[in-house]
Amino acid sequence: MPTTIFGLPSHPLVVHVAVVLVPLAALSLIGVGWNARWRRRFYLPIMLVSLGGAAGSFLAKQSGSALRRALRDAGKQVGSHPQQGNIALVASGLLAMACVALYVYEEHGERLRAQFGITDRFRLPFDENMTLYALAIPVALLALVTMVLAGHSGATLVWKTAGSITPTPTP
Repeated sequence: MPTTIFGLPSHPLVVHVAVVLVPLAALSLIGVGWNARWRRRFYLPIMLVSLGGAAGSFLAKQSGSALRRALRDAGKQVGSHPQQGNIALVASGLLAMACVALYVYEEHGERLRAQFGITDRFRLPFDENMTLYALAIPVALLALVTMVLAGHSGATLVWKTAGSITPTPTP
């Protein structure tokens, strides 16, 4: 991962992918999952956005490591932001996995039940899609909250603590 992009530290640029896409996916999932017609229409785009957010979180983690080293070399404290970023990375990965599972079950649930021999006699007495959605809501909220906390601590770090430190390019 390059430490700079056009002379700017790559972390503040890359992190915005995660900061935008993860909350967008989380809020979208919460907003549309309760309606069967909306689930069929929007689970694929939500899944793709959540995967993009998880990828952005991973890239933010990678680029943040170089920036952290540069800040420490300059005598700056990074506080709890790296740990909060790690938690947000895990939560965004969990959100992406939940969105993939919801999409796959929504699109292929009947075929999967038939393939594994789950007949109406063995079906649950409630809507499995709504149950999976209800289980995904806490994951979406966790991803949303952890991303907001990590983003806030990063912004605080930049505006109040770090100042303008540019990492030196790695060979």
